[in-house]
Amino acid sequence: MKYLNSTARRMLMSACPIILAPLCLSDHALADAESPAYAFPDKWMIRAGAYVVDGADTQISINSDVGLGTSIDYQRDLGGEDGDTIPRIDAYYRFNMRHRIDFTAFNITRAGERTLALDLTIGDENFAASETVRSEIDYTIYKLGYNYSFYHSPKVELSISAGLNITSYDLKFSDSTGARVETADVSVPLPMFGLRMGYAITPKWNVRYVSEAFFIEIDDALSGALLNYELSTEYRLFKHFALGVGLARIGLDVDVNDDNWRGSISDGYRGYNVFGTLYF
Repeated sequence: MKYLNSTARRMLMSACPIILAPLCLSDHALADAESPAYAFPDKWMIRAGAYVVDGADTQISINSDVGLGTSIDYQRDLGGEDGDTIPRIDAYYRFNMRHRIDFTAFNITRAGERTLALDLTIGDENFAASETVRSEIDYTIYKLGYNYSFYHSPKVELSISAGLNITSYDLKFSDSTGARVETADVSVPLPMFGLRMGYAITPKWNVRYVSEAFFIEIDDALSGALLNYELSTEYRLFKHFALGVGLARIGLDVDVNDDNWRGSISDGYRGYNVFGTLYF
């Protein structure tokens, strides 16, 4: 398995004590969370904004029934876009100061077109050097997670999370006429574990950090890992509205062996978020 998978394994193993220990704390140990003075007290949060992708690194292979496909660098070999600006939605609902649910959704769509310098084998199709190949990548993530706040003070909130990351990945390749087309897709629900931290610098200005990871193996059908890091800051202009910016990085590394896709993808994105937030 690739570097990302081994990294995810180590991250999850090292996170286990952090994830399990807070669940063993007594109500007495968390008494300060019941205090009326605490950071991030809002019951609802709805955030809408733009994820500005300013760098991408994508490696793809699609095998046929009888052989291995070419390992493709999407930007170099197929002229894939390495930047885009996409809408993103985040939200949460607090049941109380310890428990909340989070939701995130975004979609990254990229396209490429290039006259090939070398022969490429993509699934059952062979594209010869000097042919023009058009391509599309459609990558969608929906995340639904539960957060347990094990420390909550007037300035700081620390929480652990566990949830489901529903990842959908669709690929399409064709010649310039559209007569020859090769497609591949995978869509799987994947477990996700994470650590979240929030710090209220002032009552109106805060900083937040999110780190999430998963690793999974399902027989010979699927193995993969995902890492997600986010660092953001926002300023509350009014009681119920804030503006913010943040850095974000996500990496996906998957090997697939099913009827819709035999091959692998290693995909990474970096960029920044610009958003507005409603609090209730």
